Amino acid sequence: MHRTAVVYCSKYGSTKRYAEWIAEETGAQLYAEKECSSRDLQDYDTIVFGGAIHAGGILGIKFIQKNLKQFAGKRIIVFAVGLNVEDEQNQQQCIEINFKKMMKDIPCFFLRGAYDPPRISGFDKKLMGMVRKMIAGKKNSEITEQEQELLKAIDEGADYVDRSRIAELVRFIKE
Repeated sequence: MHRTAVVYCSKYGSTKRYAEWIAEETGAQLYAEKECSSRDLQDYDTIVFGGAIHAGGILGIKFIQKNLKQFAGKRIIVFAVGLNVEDEQNQQQCIEINFKKMMKDIPCFFLRGAYDPPRISGFDKKLMGMVRKMIAGKKNSEITEQEQELLKAIDEGADYVDRSRIAELVRFIKE
């Protein structure tokens, strides 16, 4: 039987919810990235890492990057959680930013997260304001349906976290 660990880095809670569900459905041990070391994972065959997408980067992905040698021979799977991850161009951009040459063969699954405007502050608030301004600055005829949905989420909030979204990832982990 394969031993699996799910490690997550969550800023507002969406990634943590997904990580908990994935661990529950696969029988994996759950670790918060900030409380985990590569030594904690030495006895696992599969390491599933999840991080929130923040300005194109996957939070905590450096944990995998810096420990690749220690994880040699282990199966590594990544899931990234974000508000606007269903667009293939956004997925490709995220992969290019986060998966350096040595990580190019690591599979990455994208799961939609949540956005709660009153909880956002500082840089995150500025970043979402810039995204909003960039989209709103387009002609109405140029704004895609996805961008309209993103604008609405930025203004009103949205929660796309859904346990059913992990089904493909769970199947992949169990293979």
